[in-house]
Amino acid sequence: MASVAPPRSPGKSRPRSSARSKPPEKSKPPEKSKPPEKFEAVALLDGEAVEQVCRELGYEWEEGGKLPPGKTLECLAWQVTMGNESLEAVARRHGGGFSAAALCKARQRLPAGVLAEVSRRVAAHAAAAVGRDPRGQGLYNGRRVFRIDGTGISLPDSPAVRGHFGCSGRQKPGCGYPTAHLLVLTGPGGVAVEAVCSPLRTGDMTHASETHVHLRAGDVLLGDGLFGGWGHFYHLLGQKLEGLFPAHHSRKIGWGRNADHGKNRRFVKALGYGDQLVEYRKPAGRPKWMGAKEFRDAPQWIAVREIRREVKVGGVRRRVTVVTTLTDPVAHPAKGLVKLLGERWEIELDLRSLKTTMGMERLKCKSVEGVGKELLVYLIVYNLVKLLLAEAARRQGVPLSRLSFACALAVLRYGDGGVVAIKLLPLRPGRTEPRVVKRRPKHFPAMGRPRHVLRKLLLAKGKKAAGRG
Repeated sequence: MASVAPPRSPGKSRPRSSARSKPPEKSKPPEKSKPPEKFEAVALLDGEAVEQVCRELGYEWEEGGKLPPGKTLECLAWQVTMGNESLEAVARRHGGGFSAAALCKARQRLPAGVLAEVSRRVAAHAAAAVGRDPRGQGLYNGRRVFRIDGTGISLPDSPAVRGHFGCSGRQKPGCGYPTAHLLVLTGPGGVAVEAVCSPLRTGDMTHASETHVHLRAGDVLLGDGLFGGWGHFYHLLGQKLEGLFPAHHSRKIGWGRNADHGKNRRFVKALGYGDQLVEYRKPAGRPKWMGAKEFRDAPQWIAVREIRREVKVGGVRRRVTVVTTLTDPVAHPAKGLVKLLGERWEIELDLRSLKTTMGMERLKCKSVEGVGKELLVYLIVYNLVKLLLAEAARRQGVPLSRLSFACALAVLRYGDGGVVAIKLLPLRPGRTEPRVVKRRPKHFPAMGRPRHVLRKLLLAKGKKAAGRG
């Protein structure tokens, strides 16, 4: 049984303590826990933000549907982030509330202009994050440095895609896949500023001048030898831009006043050892990518600077010849320009991240418009990873180039958006690696005839063997 306390006797009072009893302390309300810090990159694909872009561009959609624009882009971004998964996998990942066919139709409805605007805003955020770095990454003497290069990507073998982009001339009809030419412009930190998708037989210079709209006066553009011709220098100087490229392998360069400079170049003056100012002559024939009036009004000669130096790469000494519009030897010493040109290789690493690490080598869309949209989604996700890397570099106090792209992509794939440390890459300056493939492909013969022809041969061979049996 429960015990009951005896009642107080009415005549006796409880003795009081001489010291005043302290009033009971009020319990402090529990402190509100701060929400975990999130990477800025995570919020850029918010559904409401995407739908606001749609409203600004005048795109209307059916309210209350299972796949509004924000949800559609979220699904497509997840597909690319996970290595270009199938639409069926995307539908199951998001609870199975819609089918793969419904997502395919939603992608067809979503205008390419909306994806292009989202891509532009994500790239602007990433570029701003790189620009906030106090170390001044991606700058040369206070000038922004951009890189440009062309590459190829494999596409599905559908009639529409094959007819627009074309196949390699080395392949027999029906025995290969269409290929697209992609011209990529990257800014400081490797942010993908522009990507122009064209048919296979498109030269790198065809759309190079179109990418200049993303540059401002004084910016420096790095590229390979294909961009170091008279026409490109004319476009760069006309917009007050600077270019730095290796000399094209077919150009014979003489040094000094008495050297043979050929008919299309002439010596102006020496600027130092292996350093000279020359002029390039306008070619007799107009380049295909240049307008007739523009070519007619262009000057006959353009002044550029040529530098020759020996550099040590991976323990091997190589002779490098540089052509540039930065003609002042005092403001731009030859040694610094040769070193800057070595940073052109970073765009090759960025293309490797896009094509190999993220899986953009082979696209899946079977329409020309779908190929363009798929590329835009790749650029959006790629720049989200770059934004995440820029934030992590600032927090970890290291250059962005020291952080692992693959690790940042894994954080975007499997993380919850919280801030985590990104893997630090070892310092490997002057590393030299052969461009070879170690893993052998399977020993199957390459397709030399179309599939329907080979299928008929197999069936005929089988019938013949059955008749003998």
